[in-house]
Amino acid sequence: MDKNELPKTVTTILNGHNYILWSQDMRSFLKGHRLWRYVTGEIQAPVRSKDEEDTKFADRLEDWDCKNHQIITWFRHSTVPSIHQQFGRYENAKDVWDLLSRHYTTAGLSHEYQLWGLLVNMKQTPRQPINEFLSGMQSIWDQMEQSTHIVKDPADAAILATKRDQFHLIQFLMALTSEFEPVRATLLQQVPLPTLEFAMSQLLSHETRLRTLQTHHPDAVLATATRPSSSSSSRNGPKYCKNCHKQGHLLAECPTIQCRYCHKIGHIVYNCPTKPPKPGQSGILPRPVNHSVAAAAEDSSSDPSLSSIPVSELGPMVFTMVKQFLSSSDKVSSAVSGNTWYFDSACCNHMSPDSQLFSSIIPTTHTPLIQTANGSHLAASHTGSVSTSTLSLSDTYLIPNLTLNLISVGQLCELGFDLWFGSSGCRVQDPRTNQVLGTGRRVGRMFELTSLHLPTTSTPPPSHVAHTASEHLSKMVGLNANTATYLILLGLFLISASCPERFWGEAALTAVYTINRLPSSALQNVTPFERLYGTPASYSSLRVFGCACFVLLQSHEHSKLEPRSRLCCFLGYGIEHKGYRCWDPISQRLRISRHVVFWEHTMFNSLSKFTTCSTPSFFTNPSLPLFPISPADSPTSPLAPPLAVDPVLDQTPDLPLAAPPADSPALPQEPAPPVDPVTDQPPLLPLRRSDRVRAPPAHLRDYSCFSAVLSLHEPHTYREACTNPLWQQAMTEELQALEKTHTWDLVDLPHGKSAIGCKWVYKIKTKSDGSIERYKARLVAKGYAQEYGIDYEETFAPVARITSVRSLLAIAAVHQWPLFQMDVKNAFLNGDLTEEVYMQAPPGYSDCPDKVCLLRRALYGLKQAPRAWFAKFSSIVHQFGFSSSSHDTALFIRRSDKGMILLLLYVDDMIITGDDHSGISDFKLFLHQQFEMKDLGHLSYFLGLEVSSDSTGYYLSQAKYASDLLSRAGLTDTKVVSTPLEMNARLTPLDGTPLSDATLYRQLVGSLVYLTVTRPDIAHAVHLVSQFLSAPHSTHYAAVLHILRYIKGTMFHGLHFSAHSTLDLCAYSDADWAGDPTDRRSTTGFCFFLGDSLISWRSKKQHIVSRSSTEAEYRALADTTSELLALRWLLEDMGLTHSSPTIIHCDNRSAIQIAHNDVFHERTKHIEIDCHLVRHHLSAGILRLLPVSSSDQTADIFTKTFPPGRFHDLVSKLKMASVRPP
Repeated sequence: MDKNELPKTVTTILNGHNYILWSQDMRSFLKGHRLWRYVTGEIQAPVRSKDEEDTKFADRLEDWDCKNHQIITWFRHSTVPSIHQQFGRYENAKDVWDLLSRHYTTAGLSHEYQLWGLLVNMKQTPRQPINEFLSGMQSIWDQMEQSTHIVKDPADAAILATKRDQFHLIQFLMALTSEFEPVRATLLQQVPLPTLEFAMSQLLSHETRLRTLQTHHPDAVLATATRPSSSSSSRNGPKYCKNCHKQGHLLAECPTIQCRYCHKIGHIVYNCPTKPPKPGQSGILPRPVNHSVAAAAEDSSSDPSLSSIPVSELGPMVFTMVKQFLSSSDKVSSAVSGNTWYFDSACCNHMSPDSQLFSSIIPTTHTPLIQTANGSHLAASHTGSVSTSTLSLSDTYLIPNLTLNLISVGQLCELGFDLWFGSSGCRVQDPRTNQVLGTGRRVGRMFELTSLHLPTTSTPPPSHVAHTASEHLSKMVGLNANTATYLILLGLFLISASCPERFWGEAALTAVYTINRLPSSALQNVTPFERLYGTPASYSSLRVFGCACFVLLQSHEHSKLEPRSRLCCFLGYGIEHKGYRCWDPISQRLRISRHVVFWEHTMFNSLSKFTTCSTPSFFTNPSLPLFPISPADSPTSPLAPPLAVDPVLDQTPDLPLAAPPADSPALPQEPAPPVDPVTDQPPLLPLRRSDRVRAPPAHLRDYSCFSAVLSLHEPHTYREACTNPLWQQAMTEELQALEKTHTWDLVDLPHGKSAIGCKWVYKIKTKSDGSIERYKARLVAKGYAQEYGIDYEETFAPVARITSVRSLLAIAAVHQWPLFQMDVKNAFLNGDLTEEVYMQAPPGYSDCPDKVCLLRRALYGLKQAPRAWFAKFSSIVHQFGFSSSSHDTALFIRRSDKGMILLLLYVDDMIITGDDHSGISDFKLFLHQQFEMKDLGHLSYFLGLEVSSDSTGYYLSQAKYASDLLSRAGLTDTKVVSTPLEMNARLTPLDGTPLSDATLYRQLVGSLVYLTVTRPDIAHAVHLVSQFLSAPHSTHYAAVLHILRYIKGTMFHGLHFSAHSTLDLCAYSDADWAGDPTDRRSTTGFCFFLGDSLISWRSKKQHIVSRSSTEAEYRALADTTSELLALRWLLEDMGLTHSSPTIIHCDNRSAIQIAHNDVFHERTKHIEIDCHLVRHHLSAGILRLLPVSSSDQTADIFTKTFPPGRFHDLVSKLKMASVRPP
């Protein structure tokens, strides 16, 4: 073997940072020489056999040793000295390879993090070759593959490989520069995604084309209409041949070109004399030199000074394109079909060489110039309309030297049509109706028109309206606008719309808006908008000034039976807000809205009349409210016509309605316009209304309907809330509380600091019966803008567990302790803030608008606010002698000679109970001294839980919450069912069809999860439907509706905590073996009773597949034991000590035997050691296992579905009760 063979083969030198590439090269090299097994250790040093001769063994050993050291030598030659100096003590190639692998194979999360960072930041630099860029990414991918776990299943490995290749393709395409955007868009639209190899071939081809164009034609624009320029180069410049790469001739004239048809030298296939003509043609059709672009042809005799315009000078052509768009859609109509017309995506206009096809023709004022692919140029002599019996086109160029009739793809796209090209042909389609209007067949690499039928309608198309809105302006006043121009436009707008003079301000804004979007000769026919923003202006938003329009009303401005829109007059376009400016004749206010429907062919003045008042121009006063709440804005008559223009309220003195403002005169009483304008009907006269004051019905005497509608609405913005006095009062109270607690200091924002924002949140607090308790406005900080380590650290804050709430109620019921409830006003404001946090001034806070708020207190919304409040509260109650429970941090206990006090805290709501009555009174007084408290008396409504009591104990239910849930789902009038789920209901991820929007499903399931706080009878059903939140299907949604129908019939069901019960703790444990049809995992179910009161339960799928029902039951016992220990410790903190073992009922005797006997069995050896905690605590006397029959197994309801009879029997065992309202 030649000593120089290695440098010629292995080019990578290992330097410590490129081990992946080096190992790949070396592995391939050694496998190529059949030496790889020496490195892996499969071929080891030979061992002498008993009968082997010394010479033969010596030869074998010498051969192995030679190859072994040859490999080590290659390792030395392909590594840097600092690495191969470590090989001295190794005599085996395998040991050297293992050494390198241990030292330089990087793994772990830190290495993956580094690789991901390199991938994310890797971007192709300009002019960087594709191959070079891909090799860089490939090296990182290879290193990431080293740390990827190997998937053994072939099917899973294939799926994983496909996903990985798609991910690599997307990563690679995202990192490319914008010059590859056409190829990137084409590749991403393919279904399925192509492979990376195919993408590379397409990108390399595109790269080659780009480099060729940049080398030989840097400023060429193909098939673009231009004007002559004296500074341009001549069309008779040097010619370049792409075949022989010489100048002086074109490709079609090259003497060395070979025809692909007859294989002769001197001509191309398009000019081949031996190729037969197409059917229907008498001779050979002259073909363009390059058919992939438009209209390459022979040299013309045009002015030699004409040339193409570079890309940088295409801006002046915007005006021409706009005029084509605005005018061509009015003229193209009827049916279009032709003989040898070709679709061309590169030409800017329809083109034809035949003057006989033109019905009207005029000479061009500025001779357009067409540059072809071979560098020659064609001049358009005339422009006109083509009209035959089957064809009608406007804005078509007459080019005498052109060889084909061409239809511009871009011109059709400007008309709003979609064009689709495929391997078999093309089609023209209307995107609004999806109707196919035309087709074309593929001829070689060109597309020949076969038929094209453009629709004609009696109603002018949208471009006609745009013409009315903008194009006539340039004809009347020209392109150079000045002061006189604006004044003329003002008058034209006001006269055409019949608007009063007081709207001159709006007309001025609209005139400026329109002129800024018209091409100007002072800017080389570029619009001022494009010159300012760099993008062409859009004309789709232009509307006719003064036309009738309908503006969508806000939800609080109408009831369910009233119109949802209002007839207004269009006056212009939003300045500071994106939307249309429309005058509301009813509220006499300006509305700015995006949700507007226009009647551009009907002027507002023809449907209604402007009121004559001297209201000043409102476009200069942005402080006026956009959506005032006034009696005229909210007509209460349910019989108002849906299109009423000026409805008049029949106001009675009993309604406390605000009087209209002084500058808003009474509106004239006019009838609504007829719905059908075609039918002639006599005008409707306004009905005379009696002046007698009507008494309201008896059932409405205690209500104010109008006030109720407004007050029950929760606003979403400050601007909406500031119009309601109730919310204004709520915001004032909140700001007073903030100032009282010295929540912030107004300071200047220090340099380098940033201030987070804030907003108002509005909530109507209701009682358990649904009546309004108070209006609450909360100022919250936008904590999502905080940065960890800068303005916050730890954020965790404990809250009371629901199990603790139920346990506390059960103990209080037996001891007959009273339950008190208190609430801390603005609780978070009491928390001390240690970090330096700056916040913007709140909306409506007018003091020092240039200052920012340096927060001193933990404002709502801050990430650390809950933690700061809990720390503050804990320190205060510890001063009164309370201590925190070690098993529920939100539970505080105080023991004294007089008795015990228990306090359970959930954020700012607390429950207080115990037998130290005087201590409770003193503690309430102490809290009032420390915080601003609200004493809510006896516990009745806590966290949406309704608490009631009688001589038998306490009741806990969620009737109001269930009723609201049914209203949200729209099932208030649905039929009821007797069980939460049907018998043997099996839900799988693929049942039914996927939901298009899973938002409602997730909301309903989340609400059902909270409803299980007092409804253990639906725990298993909710557990099933909550497994499909990521991708719910129709069957899963049907199951949720079935649960809601069951809740409809059992709305008042809840938990009963008996006052005549013992305080013995017992449990039931059960499991449904392999109940899940998808993954065959089992379901654990257990429940705990404190005497007769149910305090804890669970329905949960086990995390591992069990091999038998015994194993599933044993795992359920382990989960039950864990909950048992937590409950015993919690109850001990509450003063309830259990000296005897707690009984757990199980209906599987084999599981009980496994727990009692410490034996090693073939079928139990694989069970995890944590499951054997049952055995440990059983021997310690903490629990006791008792067998129970399946018919008496209460926990059965948490593992499977049942028929109605058995289900109701299990519900009765849960000691649930129906809590009817008084």
